[in-house]
Amino acid sequence: MVTEQDIAEFGDLWSLMYCVMAREMVDSFGEEGKEALIRAVKAYGAARGERLRKRHEEQGLPINMRSLFDHYDLPGHPDNQKERKKYTDNFLESYTYLCPYERIWRARDCNDVGLVYCQYFHHAFWQTYRPDIDVQIPEILTKDDPHCLFLVSQPKDE
Repeated sequence: MVTEQDIAEFGDLWSLMYCVMAREMVDSFGEEGKEALIRAVKAYGAARGERLRKRHEEQGLPINMRSLFDHYDLPGHPDNQKERKKYTDNFLESYTYLCPYERIWRARDCNDVGLVYCQYFHHAFWQTYRPDIDVQIPEILTKDDPHCLFLVSQPKDE
């Protein structure tokens, strides 16, 4: 049986892997490495968005924000501290106060490459899942804001 600690360990190891690989790309190849990292993060986000959309279509779920967030493709990290302030069929306002991945990146001097992930992954994932979703992340822990603020909206379905 998979425990919350197993989920946390897997997430921490993923975060460490990203940090080590991204750091090597940027340190070895400079601006070209950073540009490649951005492309890779976007491609990973798009691949997840396409995969989840196909899964939801096969399950007969509508392709909307409710399906996206209520039937997500990964469990959340148990140490993540977030709060959904507003969540409707067409709008999400969510604050993340503690992100365990950001903590690992910060401890390993990887916040700059972590910021690349934060700035590009969610847009690519969620907008591939449903192209008319608007994703705004005006505040991000990896750029030293006090929290991440996600403002996500979609047009009303008719």
